[in-house]
Amino acid sequence: MTNPFETINSRLSNLEALQLETLQCLRQAIAQPAPQVGGIELAQELTRLSKARIYTLVSERAIPHAKRGNRLFFNRQELLEWVAAGSRAAA
Repeated sequence: MTNPFETINSRLSNLEALQLETLQCLRQAIAQPAPQVGGIELAQELTRLSKARIYTLVSERAIPHAKRGNRLFFNRQELLEWVAAGSRAAA
């Protein structure tokens, strides 16, 4: 018969190792600077809009963007300012 405390200690050690690995990954993600210019994924991340909606706004020239050939580029700061400009005052 195995000692139940050995099983518990083993599982706790595994959880501790996973937690340390997760913390290390989070620290690395925080240490990396966010890209200032990106593609449609950056626009989706900052605006929380779908790709289709972003493409519609681009075609209407309603969202700040740049185009090089067939590629769209978005500036993080311009998108943040665009989102902030659309905010409403509290009533």
